[in-house]
Amino acid sequence: METAQTWGVREVAQLLGLSASRVRSLARAGFLSPERDARGELRFGFRDVVLLRRVQELPEGRVTPRRLRRALTRLRAALPPDRDLTELGLATAAGELVVRERGCLWSPESGQMVFDFAALRETGNGAGRVVRLASRRGEPDAPPERDAASWFRLGCELEGSDRERARTAYERALQLDPDHVDAHVNLGCLLHEIGELAGAEACYRAALALRPADVTARFDLAVVLEDRGRDDEARAAYEACVELDPGCAEAHFNLARLAERAGDDEAAVRHLVAYRRLVRG
Repeated sequence: METAQTWGVREVAQLLGLSASRVRSLARAGFLSPERDARGELRFGFRDVVLLRRVQELPEGRVTPRRLRRALTRLRAALPPDRDLTELGLATAAGELVVRERGCLWSPESGQMVFDFAALRETGNGAGRVVRLASRRGEPDAPPERDAASWFRLGCELEGSDRERARTAYERALQLDPDHVDAHVNLGCLLHEIGELAGAEACYRAALALRPADVTARFDLAVVLEDRGRDDEARAAYEACVELDPGCAEAHFNLARLAERAGDDEAAVRHLVAYRRLVRG
């Protein structure tokens, strides 16, 4: 029986014009299904390469890496076991990923429908764009209400287009309401993406102090701990994720990697089996 062809990280990076670190980051997110060879190196199958190409073809800067990871993870979880992510059309709208399916467009993050206005294409105004019905024209300004919730909403709107202004909006929200958990999480993710790892960790821990059962904050804390080279702490944080949410496939995937790295083959196999069961049904 002929073995299906696979590609290593560097091969995929060269093939798609991505950096090797970007490929590894997307693999770590949990929505791909790479195998490992005898040396422990990642090997990507055809479907993984197709999905990575789809992601690479999205308009640059329209979707932040965190939102992309979150949307694709939620999308995989929402699909029935016999559906494949590579079968779906992907686009962007208002800084987030949207899916084209059976003539409709919807957001994996919110579950809301979005609309593709043919008039925009006919006038040459934003050709080929997908537009959310509730989106605002032009760049968002400072919220007139000036309360924490309004600054938080502004930060969400700005993430896909202006990270610095989004950061300022989240910081203003936290000045007004230091207990705004989602502002802590989103600010942490922005800091994480620009490499301010200590600041990101502080934000995630602040969120968890306020809402200990927040799986998103717990997972993001685990990722930043791993990025800071603190594998034991990261592993404990991922374990907390799966205790809170046994269906968190990406946490099982990352636990399998860390367990394998630590020489704990039994745990590595256990989490890899759990990951495959969750993503493949």
